[in-house]
Amino acid sequence: MKTFFTTKSLRERMLISAFLLVGLAWWASSLLGRTRQFGQDWSAVGLDLKTQHEWLARKQEVETRLATVGRQLDPSRTLNAGQAYAEINRLAQGLGAEMGAQRTERTDNFAMHSLQVTIRRASMAALIPFYKELSARAPYLGVEQCSLSADRAAPGQLSAVFRIYSVEVLAPAAP
Repeated sequence: MKTFFTTKSLRERMLISAFLLVGLAWWASSLLGRTRQFGQDWSAVGLDLKTQHEWLARKQEVETRLATVGRQLDPSRTLNAGQAYAEINRLAQGLGAEMGAQRTERTDNFAMHSLQVTIRRASMAALIPFYKELSARAPYLGVEQCSLSADRAAPGQLSAVFRIYSVEVLAPAAP
């Protein structure tokens, strides 16, 4: 390799050196980016681990609260997917609500149904009773997420997107 390089003219050696330096710089910047990403990933995993340890340290408290709430839950008042949809539709009547598709997550004992409700061009005075009605149905119906935005075309009007959940107690499977 050395003889190949030394047999070239000065201009060719300069060009080869420049190409090698550009390649080295390109590789180094890529390495730096990957190293930075690895560091950020490492920090994120560390934070997740810390959070998990905090929740595990509170295991007894969580189990106690779960048992208390479980005793207060009346299975006859829980709503299946259809009942939850009908109830939310009834509560949102007159608001021009658009209902999204329902999603259901099941465990052995519970089903968690969620539904996205979009309300456009409503006043805050109309949204508050809807929210209060939902809150009155807790823990069987509740607001998981709420997003409000001002409607630029209609001053004083809001657009709201609610992610509403419903809890259903499932009958245990017969052995």
